[in-house]
Amino acid sequence: MAVETKQTTKWKIAKLTEHPQQAAMFGDVDETELAALAEHMRKHGQRDPVEITSSGVIIAGHQRVRAAVRLGWKEVAVVVRRDLEAEGPDAVERHFVEDNFVRRQLGPLAKARCIRRLMELEEGETVRRFGFTKKEELKGRIAKRMKLSLRSVNRYLLLLDAPDAIQAAFDQGEISLVTAGKVALLDKAAQEEIARRIAAGEKAAALVQERAQTGAADGVPKAFGRLVRSLRREVPVIRGHLDRIAPGRLQKAAVSVEEAVELLNEVVAAGNRQSQ
Repeated sequence: MAVETKQTTKWKIAKLTEHPQQAAMFGDVDETELAALAEHMRKHGQRDPVEITSSGVIIAGHQRVRAAVRLGWKEVAVVVRRDLEAEGPDAVERHFVEDNFVRRQLGPLAKARCIRRLMELEEGETVRRFGFTKKEELKGRIAKRMKLSLRSVNRYLLLLDAPDAIQAAFDQGEISLVTAGKVALLDKAAQEEIARRIAAGEKAAALVQERAQTGAADGVPKAFGRLVRSLRREVPVIRGHLDRIAPGRLQKAAVSVEEAVELLNEVVAAGNRQSQ
């Protein structure tokens, strides 16, 4: 159904309320960004109407309303999205999430939460209950809609499987998205150990690096030997015959294969450096 963009009206700000998920999922922009938005609205007016439900719940435009309050405005231009309400509460929330995803400069952790919630809204249940085929189909659909690669969607969702301490370390810029994903792939005992040590004050990046180097004296050379032997044996068998592998198996292996590709690129680079 078309968006009712031309049916704007004025509503008193005092009658508007935040979407119930706004604070938990997105929060507010910082003071610098809010001040800049308010100044822009002071000079140019309110170019985009706030989208609301018929009861005054804000769907899109929370920061515009905050900026209007800062300017001392009593009213803002709104569009009442009865079209979304007619489709049901999931349609309202879906638009709320997608608008924040597109308009806001969200960090990867917030983007990950958006992606997971959009998947849940598509099917009306939690992601943990999805079967593999449904989950992969949904990820592909969400990736296309949000203009992301499937690889990015996989990494964002993998981040949410990491312990809260790892998610916090990532959100604070202490570790990368890839590193957080690597922790999520560890067994639960290893994840819990890392989380406990972070809580005790140790640095997340150092802990992950330490974990990667565990057993390096003997374990790494042996593992590398097994990897090379396996590649020599299996690559010729698989090359040129991927059409014989079920799509579900290929999708299920995607994250592991991406990790392997990164490792093999590092191996090639290391070999080239040593040969110079």
